[in-house]
Amino acid sequence: MRFRLPDVRESLRHEYELARQTWKRLQAEDVPRLIVHFGIVLVVGGVAMLFIERDRNPAFHSLEDGLWWALVTLTTIGYGDKYPVTTLGHVVGAMVVVFGVGMVGVVTAKIATILVEERLKEARGLSDASRLDGHVVILGWKPDMHLLVDEMLRVNPRLKPARLVLVSLADEVQGEQLRDRFPGLVFLHGDVVDPLVLKRAGVDRAAKVILLADESGGRRAEEIDARTVMAAMTVSSMAPGVYKCAEILDRKYAEHLRLARCDEMILSREYARFLLVSSTVSEGIAHVLHDLIDVSDDSGLATLAVPPEFVGRTFGELAAHLRTRGRMLIGLLLDTGRASEIKLEALREAQKTADVATLVANLRRVKQLEPNRPLLNPPDDHVIEGHALAITIGRTRPEPA
Repeated sequence: MRFRLPDVRESLRHEYELARQTWKRLQAEDVPRLIVHFGIVLVVGGVAMLFIERDRNPAFHSLEDGLWWALVTLTTIGYGDKYPVTTLGHVVGAMVVVFGVGMVGVVTAKIATILVEERLKEARGLSDASRLDGHVVILGWKPDMHLLVDEMLRVNPRLKPARLVLVSLADEVQGEQLRDRFPGLVFLHGDVVDPLVLKRAGVDRAAKVILLADESGGRRAEEIDARTVMAAMTVSSMAPGVYKCAEILDRKYAEHLRLARCDEMILSREYARFLLVSSTVSEGIAHVLHDLIDVSDDSGLATLAVPPEFVGRTFGELAAHLRTRGRMLIGLLLDTGRASEIKLEALREAQKTADVATLVANLRRVKQLEPNRPLLNPPDDHVIEGHALAITIGRTRPEPA
């Protein structure tokens, strides 16, 4: 088995975070203070027993003997290899035994309480993922949620269940089943439009937020899309720089998502309708599209990063380059990335002129800029600009680091 450095770092970071949270809980339960008291009684009891017993008890010769007796007595183990024989030694021993029984019981109860509380929080979706960084947040629920998560993890080997945070109003049983299937996945029970819930999900530190058209709960399509837009607006206000991909059922809500600075939109019902309509015009289109978007097919449709040396060169040159690597270039995705960052950079570039007329024209173009806009089958002499992705047939899976 080969270990990858990013996986090791991620695992260590996750373990460190768990240890830090556990330590904070132990501090809240006053466990460190009890441990200090335990250490004090251990030392005092062991030293006292040594001085009391060493002249009349051959079992106590050194400080090590006294500390060993105090340790096994405090922890209620009591091996019986060392025991006091004097009256004063019996008194000290009784005091240590009583203190040990109480101390061990209290500490054990507090630690058990912390573990049980954490387990109950996880089961009820009350965990806190606000300290995660660079994770993926999924808002909403689908009947086939396990298939969706499974496909996400399969096509992206770098994405681990511990980096997935799911926010939904699904019941505890559904959340528990999902966490059992994908150990490490964080399930938060709550409303996707509630800022407090989104804060617990750590949307401000996420790498990407995916908003599902949540069809659970018997809501109408209009209400589903309205809640998706509300969630997108809330995420944008809390984390304007996070990449957001939203699924809606009706195109009339697309403009609302653009105003909410959503970077990518998925019109699931419209795509299904397109397939049905295309079947009346061209035969086999549904099969073609199925193979193109099938994530299990390495020859499917994908976007790839344009090699830096091809920025400023022509579309035809890039197509020839990718063809030698078994991929067909069919277009470009322009102005990719986070919408807010793309427009901000375009605004800076537009202001690099002293001519007022040119400045106004540049600002008008910035206003009309549409992030992630596809340009299919451009002429071979089309010059490739920055922030563009290559649209290819021939998927490239993420390479292990």
